[in-house]
Amino acid sequence: MMVMMMMMMTMMMIIIIIIITNEICAMWKQKAAEMIPIILVISSTGVIPTPLSQSLTRLNLHPNTYIQMQKSVILGTCSIPRNFLNYK
Repeated sequence: MMVMMMMMMTMMMIIIIIIITNEICAMWKQKAAEMIPIILVISSTGVIPTPLSQSLTRLNLHPNTYIQMQKSVILGTCSIPRNFLNYK
C-alpha cells in the first residue's frame, strides 16, 4: 500500500515537472528547458540527501554551498531551545 502511494506521488511529481517545463518554454519562447530538482530536505542534524549535492554540481554552484546550507540548518535547530529558554 505504501509503495503504491509513493509510486503515485513520484508519477505526479514527474507530470508536474513536465507541465512546468512546457509552460516555461512557452512563456520565455524557448525550444527546450531542463528542470533540475533541488530537494531541500535537510535533517535537523544537517544530513543532506545525495541528489542535492548532485543537483548543485549540475548547476555549477560553489562546492561549499551545501556546507553553508548544513550550517544554517544546524544553527536554526540550536536556536529553538535557546528561544524556548529565552537564552541569548
